[in-house]
Amino acid sequence: MPWPIWNYWTQRIKLNMWKRAVLTALILANTGIGAKSQSMQDGDWVGQIIHLTGRYMDAIYKVRNSGDELQIVLEVENFGPFEFNDIQVTPDSLSFVWEPSFELQCTLARLPDNVYHGVCKDPWGGFGGIVMAPPGSNADELTLDEMTFKSIAGIGDADSEEKASILGPMYPVGQSAQLSSGTVNYVDAGSGPITVILISGLGDNLSSWEMLHRGLARKTRVIAYDRPGLGFSEETSIARTPEQMATELYALLRSTDVPSPYLIVAHAESAFTARRFADLYGEDVHGLVLIDPHHEDQAALWEGLDAQGWQSYWTQVKGFQMMLPGGSGREFEAYAAIIDGERIPGLSTVPQVPTVVITAGRVSESPKWIGETLEGRAAWNDFHAGWVRGMPSGSRIAQLQSGPYIHNEKPDEVEEIIRAMLSDR
Repeated sequence: MPWPIWNYWTQRIKLNMWKRAVLTALILANTGIGAKSQSMQDGDWVGQIIHLTGRYMDAIYKVRNSGDELQIVLEVENFGPFEFNDIQVTPDSLSFVWEPSFELQCTLARLPDNVYHGVCKDPWGGFGGIVMAPPGSNADELTLDEMTFKSIAGIGDADSEEKASILGPMYPVGQSAQLSSGTVNYVDAGSGPITVILISGLGDNLSSWEMLHRGLARKTRVIAYDRPGLGFSEETSIARTPEQMATELYALLRSTDVPSPYLIVAHAESAFTARRFADLYGEDVHGLVLIDPHHEDQAALWEGLDAQGWQSYWTQVKGFQMMLPGGSGREFEAYAAIIDGERIPGLSTVPQVPTVVITAGRVSESPKWIGETLEGRAAWNDFHAGWVRGMPSGSRIAQLQSGPYIHNEKPDEVEEIIRAMLSDR
């Protein structure tokens, strides 16, 4: 691993202990007390939860042994609560399922210094790292070790050889381009007459596209990138408005000599950036594919269905997201202003290029707000369908039974839709 990459992470994920509060998650285990006591010391452990996108949170794990149960209470700020299940503790490892609705399977190894380092993965390729250090550890000196970093990055996975052959040996680290807002990391793979541009959702880096990127690049040129302040791109203090992010993307494509036309594929909140890009550079845009896109009028939809529930949920979301570090927090600040009613200057009501809207149709088994219920999903799909009816010829809507990360849960179906768009016109 090149030293700049490793140095980036050892610096970025130093633990800066935040104000503790708010949320707890209860872990129950069924193994014997003796084994647990040997494996995990009673007391307040310190640690960190981290995603390769750059999202990370400091954590305290309150480990308590009592009777036949091991109880661990995870405290982080403004996030959760999470219930951990299926705990397995041995002298050398700790594993559990974190938040059944996310289906995150976590496996941690106990290192010689009695610090647990591990990885949490979901069935669709999402991943995160987790660190737990025993009571008395200096949180400011903890870092994610190289072994865990490689595991999170997918280095050494069973399919890493194929991934490296298509997306590069150090994916998600790719090439770099110097823009006015700083150095931007991007991965350029494949070839074809129309270039597919992947714009990740709020706070996500380019690795959120891995499965789709790999599939498309076998027959098409595809570029994914880390926006400034995310992933392996340089931080920036410039406001993260759709206008700014659209002009940054255009500057990236021009500085790297990527010719038009472009098919822009955007996830969730980044639909605003894709739409503004089409407004500004429509002559270079073949079309848009918007994956479960957010919309400037969505708050009115949710308020009409459940005003009190929506306001409570939105207040909680803002309370957490506003505290995210770096680019994630700045992106959310701009996004929240739009949802709260701030108009985007120059944004067309509907895209002026052919557009496919892919909407998520699956209902949550444990809905936390109206948008995850059967009623909410139906209203969201109807909202998207009504929006598409006002779009140019060739536009359509596709509903897939999936959660919001449709491109991870249904990559083959999304790839098929994109290839159909590439063959149009």
